[in-house]
Amino acid sequence: MRRFCTVVCVLLWCAGCATQPDAEAVTDQTQVNKAMETPWAGEPLVIADQPNSPALDVGVVLFDPGVEAQDDSPSAAVRRLESQLLAGQLRDALVASNQWGVVRMVPAASALAPVNIRSQIVQSDGRDLIVQVSAIDAAGTVLFDHLIGHRETEAGEGFSPVFNAISNRLLQWWEQQAQRERALLLSLAEVRYAQQLAPEAFGGLAEQIEGRWVLQRLPADNDPMMRRVDRIRNQEYLFCDTVDEQYVQLWERAGGTYALWRDAGREQAYWLDAYEARVSARGDRSDDSRYARMQAEYAAYRSYRLQEQAWFELAKALDGETQPSVIETADRVVTLEGTLDVQYETWRRLLRDIFAAEQGL
Repeated sequence: MRRFCTVVCVLLWCAGCATQPDAEAVTDQTQVNKAMETPWAGEPLVIADQPNSPALDVGVVLFDPGVEAQDDSPSAAVRRLESQLLAGQLRDALVASNQWGVVRMVPAASALAPVNIRSQIVQSDGRDLIVQVSAIDAAGTVLFDHLIGHRETEAGEGFSPVFNAISNRLLQWWEQQAQRERALLLSLAEVRYAQQLAPEAFGGLAEQIEGRWVLQRLPADNDPMMRRVDRIRNQEYLFCDTVDEQYVQLWERAGGTYALWRDAGREQAYWLDAYEARVSARGDRSDDSRYARMQAEYAAYRSYRLQEQAWFELAKALDGETQPSVIETADRVVTLEGTLDVQYETWRRLLRDIFAAEQGL
């Protein structure tokens, strides 16, 4: 009898932990409903025969995982790892659309690309993905800022509708720009990148007026300093290439487990929805039916938790792993250590020093 009571208490505890919503969960569900009601949910990717002219380069900033930097819990490790995987999938969708110039993954937004896409994970549980996405151009103008979500309904579908919607929203904005506006934006991005390297040397070419950057004038076509800026920018592109390579390696190591975790989460969520509907329809008419319900819930969660634990362990291992970036330039080999954010800032600082030394600044 005591053993039976112990089992019942464990089942009550497991079922209660799994099914009782907290304030954060309720908030997330409200956001899920809002995002799912957006008119572009589930739309196909618009693919072009060739990119628009002039071709617009796009920077995909690594997703904000939405967790505190000091949080070392398994769930935080999952979010941080997922933020990199999702950024790579967004980059892949933009490339597949054939609407853009070069699409690069970057640890932080900069004038390296005329347009940067920033995203934050609001909710991700394997079945539902909700992200807050904004696109910002070199002038500092927010092109769009949307809460976009998708509910995966079948295995292998993934979250491609989310990334399709982002690419399509950016395309709608770009198609509305006249050729003159497009050319001005590309020129402004070049000037702002030069100003970041040497503010004194390129001061006055672009100025910030009422919160927006405005192009005042262009450098001469034969300006030797701009040729050096182009060479430095090509060096920064090398770092972006290493980010792409690390993403490919990360997907090879974690992609399979991530897909299995999503499958388990989706199946679990749909099973619980259906089971709860059946229970509500017939009502809890006896203690036996309540006990049977808890048994079924516990058995279903057990399978999901096993898969989740495997994903947590892999994410935790990769979260604490930092790969050095080795970048070979024309005259040196540079090894960067630390997280991608730290490496990127170190590399950009080094490029600024190289440019300043060449100018005798």
